[in-house]
Amino acid sequence: MLRHLLVTARRLLGWTLDLIYPRDCVFCERPAGDGGHICAECLSRLPLSRNPSCLICGAESAMPGGPDFICSDCLRHRPAFARAFIVARYDGAIRHLIHTFKYHGGVWLLEDLTRFLAATYIARIAPLRLRFDAIVPVPMQAAKLRARGYNQADLLARALAHALHIPCQTHLLRRVGTGVPSQTRLRREERLRNAAEAYRAAHPRHLRGKTLLLVDDVMTTGATCDVCARLLRRAGAKRVYVLALARPMSL
Repeated sequence: MLRHLLVTARRLLGWTLDLIYPRDCVFCERPAGDGGHICAECLSRLPLSRNPSCLICGAESAMPGGPDFICSDCLRHRPAFARAFIVARYDGAIRHLIHTFKYHGGVWLLEDLTRFLAATYIARIAPLRLRFDAIVPVPMQAAKLRARGYNQADLLARALAHALHIPCQTHLLRRVGTGVPSQTRLRREERLRNAAEAYRAAHPRHLRGKTLLLVDDVMTTGATCDVCARLLRRAGAKRVYVLALARPMSL
């Protein structure tokens, strides 16, 4: 009850502040309107639609026409996750939003980015009639978490879980030190090897028979999500799906 009152109070405070100090659009700096930090005009220009993409890993084709497909990587090496859903291509305005959110303390963009995730969930995942037992964020290394002050995947997962009324379980995966601070510049094979040592799954009694939605901000090669899904399944999860804000064009 107290938690509900606090959430309601924060919302009322936010609405009051929006009336007194209208939010400016992060792109054009004009008033953003009701909620969020992106005006309707700039929102309509965001490249949220993607080219045909892989039905398993979400890798996007450079060719704008044609149906979705299964890419050669997934035919050779089937990921441990059942399917990955990607909101947008990781470039341009989307890349700017995520960089601001991730590297420049832009937690005020959480509401906007959560809306993108929720819209993709409703449009592409809900029609599949999947029942998720929990939403799970990709964890962050402790040293990086201390330096940044927050795990962007954790914030997104919690906000999405609240919006969809699905439990968020942050203890099912944990990040351990590997001596490699970042996977950003590693090739896919190196990412797989490093990620296999970087994550641990919870005890099987927490995971047995569960269907999980793994949430991350950017899915690059898919190696991290692949390894996380593999660990969760080995620990007892029935199926793991992935939802990420963006992925670079990789095909």
